[in-house]
Amino acid sequence: MRLFGARNSRTSRGWFLYRVLPIFLALFLATSWTGPVAAASAQNYEALRLVTEALHEISQKYVWKKGEEELIYGSLRGLMNSLDPDSSFLTPQEYQQVLSGQKDITAEAGVDLVYKDTLLTVVAVMEDGPAWRAGVRPGDHILKINGHLVRNLTTQEANRRFQGKAGTTLNLQVLRNGLIKPLELKVTLEPLAPAGVTHKILKESYAYIRMPDFTPETVGELAATLKQLQRHRPPLRGFVLDLRNNARGSIDLAVRGASLFLGDKEVLSARGRPPEPSQVYQGRAKEEVFKPGLPLVVLVDGGTARAAEVLAGALRDQSQAVLLGTKTVGLCGLTKTLPLQDGSALVMTVAQCYTPKGQKIHGKGLEPEVAGQTPAATAPAVTPPAKLPPEQDPWVNQALEILKSGKPQKVAEKVEKP
Repeated sequence: MRLFGARNSRTSRGWFLYRVLPIFLALFLATSWTGPVAAASAQNYEALRLVTEALHEISQKYVWKKGEEELIYGSLRGLMNSLDPDSSFLTPQEYQQVLSGQKDITAEAGVDLVYKDTLLTVVAVMEDGPAWRAGVRPGDHILKINGHLVRNLTTQEANRRFQGKAGTTLNLQVLRNGLIKPLELKVTLEPLAPAGVTHKILKESYAYIRMPDFTPETVGELAATLKQLQRHRPPLRGFVLDLRNNARGSIDLAVRGASLFLGDKEVLSARGRPPEPSQVYQGRAKEEVFKPGLPLVVLVDGGTARAAEVLAGALRDQSQAVLLGTKTVGLCGLTKTLPLQDGSALVMTVAQCYTPKGQKIHGKGLEPEVAGQTPAATAPAVTPPAKLPPEQDPWVNQALEILKSGKPQKVAEKVEKP
C-alpha cells in the first residue's frame, strides 16, 4: 500500500499519522521533555499532531508528488537547522560516511560556513587555499552552487558540498555586501595541508605569532615556537598572538593550546540543560611553555571561532591578555550524535561553552576590549586583499602600542547564568 496518492482519503490520512506521529513523538520526547512520558501534556500531543497533519496535507496536495522519506527527512533537516549552526540531521548514508571517516573526501575548498540570517555565510577562508585564490572572502553569502539554489541545508551539509575529490569544480554565485550584483566565482577542490604556525621578531623585542588553524600539527608547532621564542636573546618583552580567520578545531585541541600558556588552570566550562552538571576543562601543567607575566595581545575577528574562541577567552580571563579586533563568531558548543532507528542520526548541541570567568561564548561571541582600526571606506574588492607583513598590519601596530604603554582599561566582565 502506498503512503501517498489517494486524495482526501481518511484511510490515507490515518495511515500517514500512524507512520509519522511515532517518529516525531519519539524525537520530541528525546529532545524536549525531562519528565516521565506520562507527564506529557495534551498540548504537546496537539503540537505533534499539527506537524503530522501539515505533512499529510503536503503529501496529498502539493503540486509535485513527494515521497515519504523525502518529506520526513526534509522536515527533520529544517528542524535541526533551526536550532543552531552546529546541529544537523544526517541521512543513513551521510551517517555511515561519518562513521567510516568519509574516506572519499580527498580535497576541499578551504572555507568554513555557517547559516546566518537564513543565508549560507562564509566565516573563514584558508589563506592561499582554492577558495581564497578564487576570490571568496569572509562575510560572503553563497547563493548557488553549480546553478542550484542553496536552501534547506544544515551547516554540516553545506560544508560537505565544498569537499570531495581533487579536481572537482564548483561554480558559485556569491552575494557580497556592498556589491549590487552577485559574483560568479569558480573554485576547484584540491588536497590541503594545514597552514603552519609562523612567527616574526618585531622591533623593540616584541614577537608576533600567527596561528591560522587548529590541528594536532599546528598545536605542536605553536609549542615549538613558544619554546624557541622563550630562549630568544635579548629576552622578549611581549607577544602578539594572531587568531584571526581561524574557525576550526575541537575543544580538546583548544585545551591543548591553552595549556601551553596556562598550565593546569581552567580553560572553559561546558553547561548543558539543567539539571545536568557543568563540565570544567582544565589545562595540563606539564605542557605549560609560556612564561607567566609576559604581556600578551590576542588578535580576533569575525572569522575567529571554535577552538580559537576558547583559547582567546581563556587567555583573557586567566593571563590578563588583551583582545583586539572585532567580535568573534560565537561557535563553541558540545555536540552529541543521536542515532535514530532507521539508521539516520541527529547531531545536536547539548552544552554551551563559557570562559573561566563565566562569559558565554556560544551564540554570543567575544567582544574585544580594543576595536581594531577600520581602514577608510573603499569599494568592495572582487579579489582577496593582499596579505600584509606583520610590521605593516594596522592591528599588529595597535597591539604593539598596547604592549609598550600597558594594558588598556578593561571592560567589566559579565557572568552569564546557565
